[in-house]
Amino acid sequence: MQKYEKSKSYKGENSVRQSFAVEPSKIFAQYEDDFADVDEVKNFEQEAALLQQEGFVEIVCSGNRIAKILAVDTENAWNQIRDILGVKEKKVLQQEALDFYASCLEKHAVISCFCKAQIERINQGKKESYPLDTAKVIVKFLDYILNNQQEILERELSIEVAHDSKLWERSYRSQVCKILCESGTFDELASQELDPKEFEKKILEELNVYPNPSYVHFKGNAKIVFDNGDVVNVLRERPLALPSTALKTITKIEISENVLMTVENLTSFNRVQHDDTFFVYLSGYHNTAKRNFIRLVQQQNASLEFYHFGDIDPDGFLILENLKLKTGIDFKPYCMSVDQLKQYEKYCKPLVENDRIKANGLIKSGKYVEIAQYMQDNNVKLEQEIISWNER
Repeated sequence: MQKYEKSKSYKGENSVRQSFAVEPSKIFAQYEDDFADVDEVKNFEQEAALLQQEGFVEIVCSGNRIAKILAVDTENAWNQIRDILGVKEKKVLQQEALDFYASCLEKHAVISCFCKAQIERINQGKKESYPLDTAKVIVKFLDYILNNQQEILERELSIEVAHDSKLWERSYRSQVCKILCESGTFDELASQELDPKEFEKKILEELNVYPNPSYVHFKGNAKIVFDNGDVVNVLRERPLALPSTALKTITKIEISENVLMTVENLTSFNRVQHDDTFFVYLSGYHNTAKRNFIRLVQQQNASLEFYHFGDIDPDGFLILENLKLKTGIDFKPYCMSVDQLKQYEKYCKPLVENDRIKANGLIKSGKYVEIAQYMQDNNVKLEQEIISWNER
């Protein structure tokens, strides 16, 4: 059936009549084997004879053995075979797919772009990227994620959309993230050349989808006022962690410090202690909730200076640059210079190939050229934890 539906005869593009045949050994592997079970061979030949009797095939024999089984190439025969197998004609399936994709063209631009690409593939006679049943679920996930405005956990997303708490991670997470990546919406993240799983995590966090509840950690002296009137005082000696969902309910934040410092890694956040500084743990690349919070802080605390403390490696500087770009705030690097690489030389690690690619990218773009060139020339990078440990 598949061979026939892939043929030019099925598409009406062939001027010469084709025949569709199969050797018996392709169906019954032991048919030509001298040691094959005689009863099994007999049963196979009887079933082939029955198909010939029903008008579905013609048997070509050589001596007393079947040499070839030919399909009876009539529309009626093919339709009867489809009915018996319970499958739809390829043209019918393609039209169903075209109808579905056309019905989604008014949805979010990412979905529309995906559907247009599938329609084009079908019209060009190419194989669809996904079976239609799979594509329908993918579009359901995309539709929910792209229109979602509140934090949702991945298992909650899975059961909400697919009524199965594990189906998202098992079958659809990577496919949906691949489509989101190819949409061009996340080109900036893609340029960071993250590990595939980390990249998927960051894309989803941008769209309020998290593997586990997301928290923002603070320490330093400040007063936070929420939209229900609640007031929380943060102290340098008493750090606070708030779920990301709570950030958008903050209406006012008064910071009694002169500096706000974002910190890349949790160990360093817990260890670092500075007077006159309010610390925020970012957990690597920031997401929308953290960006909005930092902007609110700047708007309500005009005299604050902003610093970022991260790893002294190409990723650390890409995180800093991304933070500056997405918040519009001129964060300055803290303890992220050649001096620290020299001071903690014995703790440095060598660059991997991906580090070199990213360092070259920084140099070509004119960003952090001195430190990037030093890392390249001396084959070194440094994790920030040793700095915060020694500064204690």
